[in-house]
Amino acid sequence: MLQFVSKAQNLKLLQGKLKTAKILPMVILTLEDFQRNKKEILGQILRLDSPKIIVRSSSKKEDSKENSNAGAFLSLANVSKDEKEIIEAIYKVADSMPDINDEILIQPMLENVRLCGVATSADKDTLAPYYCIEYDESGATDTITDGSAKEKVSFFSHRDAPLLQDTTLQSIINLLKELELLFGYDFLDVEFAVDKQGELYCLQVRPLVIQNKINFSHSLPIEALKRLQKRFLSLQRTIANVYGKKAIFGVMPDWNPAEMIGLKPKRLALSLYKEIITDGIWAYQRDNYGYLNLRSHPLMHSFLGIPYIDVRLSFNSFIPKTLDSAIASKLVDFYLDTLKNKPYLHDKIEFDIVYSCYDLNTPKKLKKLLNNGFNDNETKRIEFSLLELTNKIINPKKGLYLKDLKKIKKLKKIYQNLEKADLSIIDKIYWLIESCKRYGTLPFAGIARAGFVAMQMLNSLVEIGFFTQEEREAFLNSLKTISKQLSHKVTNLTLANKEEFLKDFGHLRAGTYSILSPRYDEAFEMYFEIQNTNSLSKSYDSTFELSEVRMQELNKLLCEHGLKINAKDFLSFLKCAIEGREYAKFEFTRLLSQALVLIGQLGDYYEITREDMAYLDIKSILNLYASLYSKKPRDRFLDEIRYHKEEYELTLALKLPPLISESTEISSFFGARVMPNFITQKEVNAQIATQEDAEVEGKIILIKSADPGYDYLFAKKIAGLITCYGGANSHMAIRASELGLPAAIGVGEDAFNQYLRAKRIKLDCQSEQIICL
Repeated sequence: MLQFVSKAQNLKLLQGKLKTAKILPMVILTLEDFQRNKKEILGQILRLDSPKIIVRSSSKKEDSKENSNAGAFLSLANVSKDEKEIIEAIYKVADSMPDINDEILIQPMLENVRLCGVATSADKDTLAPYYCIEYDESGATDTITDGSAKEKVSFFSHRDAPLLQDTTLQSIINLLKELELLFGYDFLDVEFAVDKQGELYCLQVRPLVIQNKINFSHSLPIEALKRLQKRFLSLQRTIANVYGKKAIFGVMPDWNPAEMIGLKPKRLALSLYKEIITDGIWAYQRDNYGYLNLRSHPLMHSFLGIPYIDVRLSFNSFIPKTLDSAIASKLVDFYLDTLKNKPYLHDKIEFDIVYSCYDLNTPKKLKKLLNNGFNDNETKRIEFSLLELTNKIINPKKGLYLKDLKKIKKLKKIYQNLEKADLSIIDKIYWLIESCKRYGTLPFAGIARAGFVAMQMLNSLVEIGFFTQEEREAFLNSLKTISKQLSHKVTNLTLANKEEFLKDFGHLRAGTYSILSPRYDEAFEMYFEIQNTNSLSKSYDSTFELSEVRMQELNKLLCEHGLKINAKDFLSFLKCAIEGREYAKFEFTRLLSQALVLIGQLGDYYEITREDMAYLDIKSILNLYASLYSKKPRDRFLDEIRYHKEEYELTLALKLPPLISESTEISSFFGARVMPNFITQKEVNAQIATQEDAEVEGKIILIKSADPGYDYLFAKKIAGLITCYGGANSHMAIRASELGLPAAIGVGEDAFNQYLRAKRIKLDCQSEQIICL
């Protein structure tokens, strides 16, 4: 069995032994060797069969099991075979290393490279059992290792997944497997290249550093993925009254759970989201607003702990009830095919795929259906059904959102009554959740639907040229939203008004569904700073008005499109629906937040920490309201917590694509192409910070999700915003647009982790570019 020595010696040991890849010829030397035998060594180098060479460091301080020191020392590529240049390169590389006896590795510079990259035999952060391959097809040999790859391709395959049809990727996995056997070590980091003739080269092999890492190498048996594949296939079946030839699942479409509860939420957060929104409420709202009736269908599934939206069901839920069934079926299949062919649109389905309402650009947008198998009659019928549905939503007197706003206004009184009620903790939790659903998330879902229609209408005014982009932003800036009120009050926080501020906003928390995320009133100092009374700012409320001529033009435009609303009421609808969405979310989270407080107190009563209560399913708590069991609740809870902790370890080890359209993608898949949602046309160059940092003013803030609980950041004079998750219509996207703050919403995990390692970033929203400086 081979032992790891150094970069150069590892490759030398493999010469003549490695069967799955080639090792390039090499010359290994130390600076002392070179100075003593310069002529002989130069002769060996010049005899290497290539026009150019690469001179690489091979220090004892790098590539060990304890410390990789990757990139710490110099390597020089494309060195011409000129004695002077070779000598200069050798001295430069030697000077970069700490010991005169450190080796220098010289090899031919590989030509005609088709792809080049790095492969690891486990996830480098968690050691989960995946072969992870990253490569670039530019022809360069160092773009992955130096981070300069523009079109990086990522591929992941469970160690025990079936053989791949892609022979190149399978050959790289075979190389990893052979190296594991040769070195007797399962955690490898390998640099490789494939030339245009398909020949695979091993350029470097070193052990992954596993010290101080959680080891999930045995946490995810292939049997778990096989069960998930069977479940995925069973969900492909045709369902009565649900159109679509196949099911696709995603973490971002429709109620985007990755944004709201995270990609790997603990059980309490996951079950709360299901309970108050995605199990039933979502479908009731769509039915009420004129879309297909999908009641009793859960929208979200838990795939081994990762929340996925049933996209086929979502697409059905945007079909107007009045649309002919044959056209509806055809439309859903069109949506599914579009998403499968353009998976990077998974967080923009309502903007770039689905027709969920009528706007002033709808007739033009529908024309693309004519190139996808639809005829004029079918597109007209789709247009009329959307128009009819939209007119019902925006009706200035009978609009459905108006009823929902009235319903939401009851919440504060309900909350106050429950607070005062002489009920047990369990009873209060039960009624807080029930009231949250009936008077909170159900009307909120309706107002949010109206809010989306309003944003579509507003955007369409820009698309058809009636509004400029500046007028759109001016309109949004004129809105009096809860978020704007929060920002103003945070800016003007003093000891005198602190209590009043917490009375209004104290229930908010950075993770709305997480019991482990403290409320504003539980960790005030973590979120805010008391301001000097001399530096308080005034609230400047901007207004937005159109001239009488423009109002007449808008009236004519609305009439021409068959929208049964006048210009004044139309602008009022836009304002009311967009403001109302934030207001409704603010009010229902009051009940949810208090329920989480009481769940924490219930844990205190049973001597169970909040960290452990986070692993309980909300249904286990709610069941205590109407069910009495022989086993004590504490014992039942502790059993469930132990079980869910084991399950969560599997979830943490799990890798799945953000969009699953084929069962094979559950065990082997390519990383998703991510298209961030850039807000504004501005550019900012600033240092980065996270929400944990004390000093964030003037910096670009990086946060995982676009959760509304992070609104307090907007009052801290941040320069820009980048989120890992979040869609084009997310809360943070709307807030950034309203404030004219440059932002990139939903950049994806790989990019987000890269940005976290940077010290300074250039965020150029106009050219849609993020550059680490």
